[in-house]
Formats: sequence, C-alpha cells, structure tokens
Amino acid sequence: MGDVDAMGLRERKKQATRRELRRAALRLAAEHGVESVTVDEIAAAANVSPRTFFNYFRSKEDALLEFAAPRPTPEARASFRGGGPTGVLVEDLRVYVASALPDEEALPLAEEIRWRKCLLTREPQLAKRFMSAFQATESEMAEDVAARTGDTPDDVRPQLTAALATAAMRFAMRRWVQSEGRDDLRAILSGTFEALKRGL
Repeated sequence: MGDVDAMGLRERKKQATRRELRRAALRLAAEHGVESVTVDEIAAAANVSPRTFFNYFRSKEDALLEFAAPRPTPEARASFRGGGPTGVLVEDLRVYVASALPDEEALPLAEEIRWRKCLLTREPQLAKRFMSAFQATESEMAEDVAARTGDTPDDVRPQLTAALATAAMRFAMRRWVQSEGRDDLRAILSGTFEALKRGL
C-alpha cells in the first residue's frame, strides 16, 4: 500500500511541476512576448532547473500550446479501432475524443485561458502551430476511423467523420474557453456530441 501511495504522490508532484512550468511560460510570454522569454527564465519562475523543464516539454512553444489540440489516448484509439466501446459510431467517437481531455486537476485555469487567447492573437507563429496540431489530430482520427470501417484513410467516410469529430472537439473547447473554464468541459463535449447525433 505504501508503494502505491508513494507512486501516487510522485505522479501528483510531476503533474504539479508540469502545471507550474506551463503557467510560468504562459504568464511570461503574455507579459513579454514569446521571443523575449527563455527556457531558463521559465524554469526559474517555476523554481526548477532548465534540465527539469526539458523533462516535461521539448520547447517553450510546446509548454505554451499544451492542451491546445489534445489527442486521444492509445488505449482509446485501440478500443475505437476494435469497434468499441459501445459499437455505436457517434457514441464511440465521443468516448474517443473525451479521452484526449486532461484530468480536472490538470485543466488550465481561467487566467491561463486568457493568457493563451492573448498569445494566439498576438503571435502568428503560435496560431499556425495550433492549427497544425489540430490537423495532425484530424489525420490521426481519419486513420482510426478507416481502421474501424475498413476504408482507406483518404476515403470520404473516414475523412468526413474525422472532420466532424475534430469540429465537435474544437466547438466544445471554444465554448469552454468562452466560459473561462467555469463550465464543465466534459459535459460540454457530451452535449456537443449529443447534438451531433440528433442532427445525423
């Protein structure tokens, strides 16, 4: 039992360090601009070493864009590809996409949401990376849909299904951002997919 508790404590500490690094990166970039902020400054603001920063993020841009375009977990992908978990495509897409969302404790705070919105408006290179990340997620989804349906990833059905799922994710995230994190993101996503299911 002690080992399990120790593992849980270590994981919570790692999540807390990651969160502090992300917040420091966003705050400093919002205050001074991305190009004016260094990894050393981000690490110092989070009270860790630059080496520790690179244990969590490959670059300061990665820290700034964390959760910007979440990707489904390997477990959710495998389940979806195998026809699960319910056998109903739209419902399985909801579960699949929901797996990409961070845990409640790891979700950005309202302040972080405002910082990131400001940065994406001010920093075109970040906005471009944000869009690229969503495109990569959509391509991955098309591959998973194709694996499930027996199509090829370039066929219309997997491409369209992935586009709809990605649009639903972006819509839910946009609604959540508009609430500045006050609303329940998973509930918004569920409602979005329910509306999609009724519409189809």
